[in-house]
Amino acid sequence: MESGETMEEALKREIREELGEALEITEVKPWAFRDDVRVKMYPDGTTEEIYMIYLIFDCISANRDITFNEEFQEVAWVSAEVMKDMDLN
Repeated sequence: MESGETMEEALKREIREELGEALEITEVKPWAFRDDVRVKMYPDGTTEEIYMIYLIFDCISANRDITFNEEFQEVAWVSAEVMKDMDLN
């Protein structure tokens, strides 16, 4: 989150950055909370154990106009039930 942003504003900004300006988010609802400990690997090969907090939202859009940016390694369309068990890190 950037200074002065609400959680919803930050989420919408991040969605625009990741999926393009054309996707119009019309509704945002909190969906799930999850936390765990992960091992983060840095480009130089060093690792660090970090505590992660996941805030997961259900977002409704007015369209499906998306553009995947170069940060995506894999894309899958799944149901909400399947997503609950996915490693979203």
